[in-house]
Amino acid sequence: MTDLVIEGDQLHSRNPLVKLDFGAYGKGYGIAQAMQRLKQLGVHDAILNAGGDLSAMGRHLDRPWRVAIRHPRREGALASLELHGEESVFTSGDYERAFTYQGKHYHHIIDPRTGRPAQGTESVTVIDADPTRADAAATALFVAGPAEWYATARTMHLRYVLLVDARGTLHMNPAMAERIQLLETPAVPVELSPPL
Repeated sequence: MTDLVIEGDQLHSRNPLVKLDFGAYGKGYGIAQAMQRLKQLGVHDAILNAGGDLSAMGRHLDRPWRVAIRHPRREGALASLELHGEESVFTSGDYERAFTYQGKHYHHIIDPRTGRPAQGTESVTVIDADPTRADAAATALFVAGPAEWYATARTMHLRYVLLVDARGTLHMNPAMAERIQLLETPAVPVELSPPL
């Protein structure tokens, strides 16, 4: 921390070995700030996409914004959905920053209870009005996994969640099931939770 220099809203270091990683929910916060700035400039219809995580407001001409949810194990989309008003869609997955060593898959989402990559989940997608919360929630639910995602989502007061477990089963709440259009053929197993 002593190598960091904060000047107003800028942060830097004179030490060339210092690296800053704004993972976790930093992307969500950045998108939230950018959306706020667009509103201040009078923009009413926009979509901001930061590496697949996105926030939208308004419409795409005469229709809602339509976005895809990436398939965690194959090329292409698992599902699509329409966004209404101001909404953000964030996904945490085990496929972007990962490697295989001696036949075992290692990824970047660490379970703080074990200090190792979280197990049992391939991806989690959250829809929320607040991009910062959507970003943080997707990661928290990924770590919670198939057994604990529902309780965690209720604690966080979430409305829309889709979790893909390590077997490829889709876990979602009824509100999310109403929102998404699955693109998988043949159909994949789906487990619906009680309402959130």
